[in-house]
Amino acid sequence: MDRKKFNRKYLWLLPLLFVAAVSGCWLFSGTWVIIYAVDKEDIDTSEHFHKFTVDLTKESVWQDHKDDLDNIEDVAFTFKLINPFLSPATGQVYVSSDSTLSDSAAVASSATIILDGITIPGGDSIHVTMAHYYDLLQNFETLRGLVKSGVFTAYALVPAPLAIELRNVVVVVTFSAGL
Repeated sequence: MDRKKFNRKYLWLLPLLFVAAVSGCWLFSGTWVIIYAVDKEDIDTSEHFHKFTVDLTKESVWQDHKDDLDNIEDVAFTFKLINPFLSPATGQVYVSSDSTLSDSAAVASSATIILDGITIPGGDSIHVTMAHYYDLLQNFETLRGLVKSGVFTAYALVPAPLAIELRNVVVVVTFSAGL
Protein backbone atom coordinates (compact mmCIF):
# COMPACT_ATOMS: atom_id res chain seq x y z
CA MET A 1 0.00 0.00 0.00
CA ASP A 2 1.20 3.47 -0.88
CA ARG A 3 2.15 5.55 2.19
CA LYS A 4 0.26 8.65 0.91
CA LYS A 5 -2.93 6.61 0.47
CA PHE A 6 -2.52 5.15 3.96
CA ASN A 7 -2.11 8.63 5.52
CA ARG A 8 -5.15 10.04 3.73
CA LYS A 9 -7.26 6.97 4.44
CA TYR A 10 -6.79 7.31 8.23
CA LEU A 11 -6.57 11.11 8.42
CA TRP A 12 -10.16 11.26 9.73
CA LEU A 13 -8.95 9.57 12.94
CA LEU A 14 -6.89 12.60 14.02
CA PRO A 15 -9.84 14.76 15.14
CA LEU A 16 -11.31 11.79 17.00
CA LEU A 17 -8.00 11.14 18.78
CA PHE A 18 -7.72 14.83 19.67
CA VAL A 19 -11.21 14.90 21.18
CA ALA A 20 -10.50 11.70 23.11
CA ALA A 21 -7.25 13.11 24.50
CA VAL A 22 -8.75 16.46 25.51
CA SER A 23 -11.93 15.07 27.05
CA GLY A 24 -10.58 11.86 28.51
CA CYS A 25 -12.11 12.57 31.91
CA TRP A 26 -15.57 12.84 30.33
CA LEU A 27 -15.14 9.51 28.65
CA PHE A 28 -14.20 7.84 31.93
CA SER A 29 -16.67 9.23 34.44
CA GLY A 30 -20.11 8.37 35.67
CA THR A 31 -23.07 9.53 37.70
CA TRP A 32 -24.30 7.65 40.74
CA VAL A 33 -27.28 7.95 43.05
CA ILE A 34 -27.34 7.07 46.73
CA ILE A 35 -30.77 6.58 48.29
CA TYR A 36 -30.33 6.73 52.05
CA ALA A 37 -33.41 5.78 54.08
CA VAL A 38 -33.33 6.95 57.69
CA ASP A 39 -34.66 4.31 60.06
CA LYS A 40 -37.44 5.53 62.35
CA GLU A 41 -35.36 4.33 65.31
CA ASP A 42 -32.48 6.61 64.22
CA ILE A 43 -34.54 9.79 64.66
CA ASP A 44 -34.11 11.40 68.08
CA THR A 45 -37.40 13.06 68.88
CA SER A 46 -38.71 15.46 71.45
CA GLU A 47 -41.88 17.49 71.04
CA HIS A 48 -40.38 20.34 69.04
CA PHE A 49 -37.03 18.92 68.02
CA HIS A 50 -36.07 16.02 65.76
CA LYS A 51 -32.57 15.04 64.69
CA PHE A 52 -30.98 12.30 62.64
CA THR A 53 -27.49 11.66 61.35
CA VAL A 54 -26.90 10.79 57.71
CA ASP A 55 -23.80 8.63 57.29
CA LEU A 56 -23.16 8.10 53.59
CA THR A 57 -19.76 6.54 54.32
CA LYS A 58 -21.50 3.23 55.10
CA GLU A 59 -23.06 3.05 51.63
CA SER A 60 -21.26 0.81 49.13
CA VAL A 61 -21.60 3.32 46.27
CA TRP A 62 -19.99 6.00 48.46
CA GLN A 63 -17.18 3.65 49.50
CA ASP A 64 -16.48 2.67 45.89
CA HIS A 65 -16.23 6.27 44.65
CA LYS A 66 -15.29 8.48 47.62
CA ASP A 67 -11.73 9.04 46.37
CA ASP A 68 -12.95 9.99 42.90
CA LEU A 69 -15.78 12.24 43.99
CA ASP A 70 -15.93 15.23 41.65
CA ASN A 71 -19.31 16.84 42.04
CA ILE A 72 -22.36 16.61 44.26
CA GLU A 73 -24.99 17.43 41.66
CA ASP A 74 -28.12 17.11 43.74
CA VAL A 75 -29.24 16.41 47.29
CA ALA A 76 -32.89 15.99 48.18
CA PHE A 77 -34.80 15.09 51.32
CA THR A 78 -38.25 13.52 51.20
CA PHE A 79 -40.33 12.93 54.32
CA LYS A 80 -43.80 12.86 55.79
CA LEU A 81 -44.94 15.25 58.53
CA ILE A 82 -48.01 14.60 60.66
CA ASN A 83 -49.67 17.36 62.68
CA PRO A 84 -52.05 15.89 65.29
CA PHE A 85 -53.12 19.34 66.57
CA LEU A 86 -55.94 21.54 65.28
CA SER A 87 -53.66 24.53 64.63
CA PRO A 88 -51.37 24.62 61.58
CA ALA A 89 -47.70 23.96 62.30
CA THR A 90 -44.67 25.43 60.59
CA GLY A 91 -41.13 24.19 60.68
CA GLN A 92 -37.61 24.29 59.35
CA VAL A 93 -34.85 21.80 58.63
CA TYR A 94 -31.24 22.63 59.48
CA VAL A 95 -28.00 20.74 58.81
CA SER A 96 -24.67 20.70 60.59
CA SER A 97 -21.47 18.71 60.96
CA ASP A 98 -22.08 18.97 64.72
CA SER A 99 -24.27 16.11 65.93
CA THR A 100 -24.31 17.30 69.56
CA LEU A 101 -26.74 20.22 69.25
CA SER A 102 -29.42 19.48 71.81
CA ASP A 103 -32.10 22.15 71.59
CA SER A 104 -33.81 24.49 69.16
CA ALA A 105 -31.82 27.56 70.25
CA ALA A 106 -28.48 25.80 69.69
CA VAL A 107 -29.59 24.58 66.26
CA ALA A 108 -30.88 28.00 65.17
CA SER A 109 -27.62 29.68 66.18
CA SER A 110 -25.11 27.03 65.03
CA ALA A 111 -26.58 25.04 62.14
CA THR A 112 -27.49 26.09 58.58
CA ILE A 113 -31.11 26.25 57.53
CA ILE A 114 -31.85 24.32 54.33
CA LEU A 115 -35.65 24.11 54.32
CA ASP A 116 -37.96 26.86 55.50
CA GLY A 117 -41.63 27.59 55.05
CA ILE A 118 -42.87 24.07 55.73
CA THR A 119 -46.52 24.28 56.77
CA ILE A 120 -48.67 21.38 57.95
CA PRO A 121 -52.42 22.05 58.27
CA GLY A 122 -54.04 21.25 61.61
CA GLY A 123 -55.06 17.61 61.99
CA ASP A 124 -53.44 16.73 58.67
CA SER A 125 -50.18 15.55 57.16
CA ILE A 126 -47.99 16.46 54.21
CA HIS A 127 -45.46 14.49 52.24
CA VAL A 128 -42.54 16.65 51.20
CA THR A 129 -41.65 15.20 47.82
CA MET A 130 -38.64 16.13 45.72
CA ALA A 131 -40.72 18.64 43.74
CA HIS A 132 -41.96 20.34 46.94
CA TYR A 133 -38.47 20.16 48.48
CA TYR A 134 -36.91 22.33 45.76
CA ASP A 135 -39.46 25.08 46.43
CA LEU A 136 -38.28 25.23 50.06
CA LEU A 137 -34.52 24.69 49.57
CA GLN A 138 -31.94 27.24 50.77
CA ASN A 139 -28.16 27.18 51.25
CA PHE A 140 -27.51 24.35 48.80
CA GLU A 141 -23.75 24.98 48.70
CA THR A 142 -23.45 24.41 52.46
CA LEU A 143 -25.53 21.24 52.16
CA ARG A 144 -23.34 20.09 49.26
CA GLY A 145 -20.19 20.57 51.35
CA LEU A 146 -21.64 18.56 54.23
CA VAL A 147 -22.72 15.76 51.90
CA LYS A 148 -19.24 15.68 50.35
CA SER A 149 -17.77 15.07 53.82
CA GLY A 150 -19.95 11.95 54.05
CA VAL A 151 -21.55 12.51 57.47
CA PHE A 152 -23.87 15.26 58.69
CA THR A 153 -26.79 15.74 61.05
CA ALA A 154 -30.19 17.13 60.10
CA TYR A 155 -32.42 18.90 62.61
CA ALA A 156 -36.17 19.48 62.13
CA LEU A 157 -37.64 22.19 64.34
CA VAL A 158 -41.24 23.08 65.11
CA PRO A 159 -42.00 26.06 67.37
CA ALA A 160 -43.73 25.40 70.69
CA PRO A 161 -46.51 24.65 71.60
CA LEU A 162 -47.00 22.52 68.48
CA ALA A 163 -45.43 19.16 67.74
CA ILE A 164 -45.23 17.01 64.63
CA GLU A 165 -44.32 13.46 63.77
CA LEU A 166 -41.50 12.97 61.27
CA ARG A 167 -41.68 9.79 59.20
CA ASN A 168 -40.36 8.11 56.04
CA VAL A 169 -37.20 10.20 55.74
CA VAL A 170 -35.13 9.53 52.62
CA VAL A 171 -32.03 11.40 51.46
CA VAL A 172 -31.21 11.16 47.74
CA VAL A 173 -27.69 12.15 46.64
CA THR A 174 -26.63 12.34 43.00
CA PHE A 175 -22.94 12.77 42.29
CA SER A 176 -20.44 12.30 39.52
CA ALA A 177 -17.00 10.82 39.83
CA GLY A 178 -14.10 10.27 37.46
CA LEU A 179 -12.90 6.74 36.97
